[in-house]
Amino acid sequence: MRIGRMLRGAMVALALLGLTACASLPITGDVRPGLAAGQSGGGSDLAFVPQGPSNGMDPKGIVRGFIDAASSPKDSWGIARQFLTADEAQKWKPDAGVTIDTGSAERRFDLPDVPKEATSTSVHLALQQTGTVDETGAYSGAPVNRAAELMFALVKNKDGQWRISAAPDGIVLDADSFAAADVFAPYALQYFDSTWTYLVPDVRWFPKRENTASRIVQSLVSGKPSPWLTGAVRTAFTGDIALGRNAVISDSQVAEVALNDAALKADPVTLARMRTQLERSLSSLSGVGVLQVKLTVSGRDLNAGSAPAAPTTVDPRPLVLTDKGFGYLAGGELTPIAGVSVPLESFPEPIAAIRAATGAQRVAVQGASGVVYAVADGRTDEIDSRPGLIPPSLDPFGYIWTVPRTSPSSIFAWPNSSSGSASASRSLAGPSDAGQITAMAVSRDGARLAMAVTANGQVRIEVVAITRDDRGAPTGLGVADPNVISWPAAALDIAWLDDTTVGVLATDGASPLLRQQQVGGPARTVDVPEATQTIAPASPTSTVQLFGNGVLWVRSGPAPTQVSTNVKVLAVQLGG
Repeated sequence: MRIGRMLRGAMVALALLGLTACASLPITGDVRPGLAAGQSGGGSDLAFVPQGPSNGMDPKGIVRGFIDAASSPKDSWGIARQFLTADEAQKWKPDAGVTIDTGSAERRFDLPDVPKEATSTSVHLALQQTGTVDETGAYSGAPVNRAAELMFALVKNKDGQWRISAAPDGIVLDADSFAAADVFAPYALQYFDSTWTYLVPDVRWFPKRENTASRIVQSLVSGKPSPWLTGAVRTAFTGDIALGRNAVISDSQVAEVALNDAALKADPVTLARMRTQLERSLSSLSGVGVLQVKLTVSGRDLNAGSAPAAPTTVDPRPLVLTDKGFGYLAGGELTPIAGVSVPLESFPEPIAAIRAATGAQRVAVQGASGVVYAVADGRTDEIDSRPGLIPPSLDPFGYIWTVPRTSPSSIFAWPNSSSGSASASRSLAGPSDAGQITAMAVSRDGARLAMAVTANGQVRIEVVAITRDDRGAPTGLGVADPNVISWPAAALDIAWLDDTTVGVLATDGASPLLRQQQVGGPARTVDVPEATQTIAPASPTSTVQLFGNGVLWVRSGPAPTQVSTNVKVLAVQLGG
């Protein structure tokens, strides 16, 4: 049971919420996960209703009660506002952000000696901060366990009761409560990639309130993508187009979004992209039943269509190499892939790693010698023979990504037409301060690259934006979000488990573990079999494929299930 909840246990009441509720990766302590953005939001459908102030509460009690009460957004944080003076209750902005800390047991409330006749004082709150959410809803997990301070001014009202006259905007939540998404929940704002082919999620954390849909729409239409995604994503909401009305009106599962007169000049393609971005961004809302978006100007329906967005799902069947061949495994039988299975079955050297796009029509293969090959249409082409290469990655535009372990800044992306010539590759500068890279994976939308690198003896997980030209050719890598956390463990493998979650296989002493890290949110740790060497995504997104020492497991619940003991290599499905 969470510490914060134990303190409020006697005050809990059950009520359904009207609404429920993806940068360098903040790998912090073991916290409980919020649901992946895009799923029905919120770790719970219970609204915790704390108590308001009671007569005679001292300044410490008022501030402590205010912090606890701010865990309930009910009636626009009505209970928490009872701890404030009337003036401050009007000024305080609870949805301005979140200070995330280690919990109430480590909070320290200090104040000077207060004479009985005093009518004003202050309370100093010291806490161990594990993360923040800013005014745009962007999550940051850095710095880890940093000492932070908050100041509260208090005065006595006309009834002689202490009330807070000045409080920092935003609220304080312990890490467990935040990760459970009971108060703030993750929602994915959807942008297009640079080719207008895929939708790319940008996870934000907003309060679970009746107007969350309006907050999502406002952030998408009037806001900007997170800075670290600059150059990798596009939005149809450009120029003078803005909201004509801040509130979103929903009726019969259709949300009306009113735009200003500038939208009348938008062409049908732009309008369709707007509608698609809005519909997919609102799809993470639970309980409101928004299935469609209608764009209007002064009440006039713009009759916007829907823009195509390529899927990023992977085949739920494991893609494996066994003694019987290469293909999709189901019911103990292999389904071979034309143009790929035969070359792999007669490969010139033992195979160490396989990466495949959806459908596996083209795969990247690393031999035991370390050389990387492309296999497609019955051909095997050598791609990169630089010494010390780590397992390759593959993106949805057909590029094979390679990099030597000790040269993180020397990333090459090889197109379909490459024949092993360095002139055919795209050179991309990786992290210049890192001395080693142990794993990397391109996201299924091709807009982001996850890497495990070592710098100054510390392991860190980074996600950077991939800039591309209109045809999908990579042109550069962005700068990682400064939210970089050292992680004293060896990262063995990385895979995108879904569009917002990176799986990191690492070691904790002698035992492997899997960190499921939301890009733009907290992480959780799950146990994996001792022999695990490779992780791969599956479907549904909560499922993970695990492989080691010839054994294949699938984890879709609290424990993995053994699927096969006759697997040589588990292929990781990467591309869209």
